[in-house]
Amino acid sequence: MLSAIRSATDQLRRAELAVARVVLAAPASVLNDSIAQLAARAGVSEPTVLRFCRAVGFTGFQDFKLKLAQDLAATAARAEATRESVALARDLSPDDSVGSAAEKVLNRAIDALLRVRDGLDATALERAARAMIGARRVEIFGVGASGSVAQDAHHKMFRLLPAVSASSDPHIQAMAAATLGPGDVAVALSKTGTSVEILNAVAVARSAGATVVAITAPGSDLARAADIVLAVEVDEDTAIHTPMASRLAQLAVLDALAVGIGLLSPPDLNERLGRIKAVLRERHLTSTGAAVSPTPLVPLSYEDHR
Repeated sequence: MLSAIRSATDQLRRAELAVARVVLAAPASVLNDSIAQLAARAGVSEPTVLRFCRAVGFTGFQDFKLKLAQDLAATAARAEATRESVALARDLSPDDSVGSAAEKVLNRAIDALLRVRDGLDATALERAARAMIGARRVEIFGVGASGSVAQDAHHKMFRLLPAVSASSDPHIQAMAAATLGPGDVAVALSKTGTSVEILNAVAVARSAGATVVAITAPGSDLARAADIVLAVEVDEDTAIHTPMASRLAQLAVLDALAVGIGLLSPPDLNERLGRIKAVLRERHLTSTGAAVSPTPLVPLSYEDHR
């Protein structure tokens, strides 16, 4: 819920933004406030507090407080469960067996995916999907560990969108961003949201009029520079280890985005996927070892190939 509020800040009016800042700074204290008290703390009127609640997706102030209480309780429960039962990957020690080390890594991955599931902003996800469906061209940017995620995203998206490419090379990213314009979309991936290369490419893309979708940490430099934010908040120490759980979280969000694109796309997407599937059938062996014969094209639902 708090991630959704952070993502919505660019769409809020100045007075509503003042309320958002108070909520994000001390969400637990808001639970004890009346609407008049919250309005006074934010320096706004009571109707502004109501407008803020509706702008971020709630029916009113009481609905907002109820959902906030539920979200904070769920967050506290997850944190307690993590402390008690989830061994973090950064707690690996030379005394660990391979089996215990694997358990720690997998527990960390499970926890990261649960956090992403609970914090995913469905409204922002749909906005990103619709922007990409309507785009003349989509460029996907990522460097380092996020560079491999960008390539995986391209593997999914080129079957769903008419013109999409990905790059992990900063020079290529800068040149690609410079060729974007209104009606185009740049998808930027960064765990920390502080990568200079990605921020530079995003700045070029935005100055050219392109829409920027960021999959990154909420409140980061990249999140503030983006038009649409899909927040991925993972507690992971990357000073020693290559990003693991955060990479899985990014992949999961991109999977959800790909499915969203498939669901919202025009019906002729089935024909496009059917042609791709028919070509792939010729490259698989049957149980007898023979190549599969080409078959007539038929409309297919969104489906990944093996």
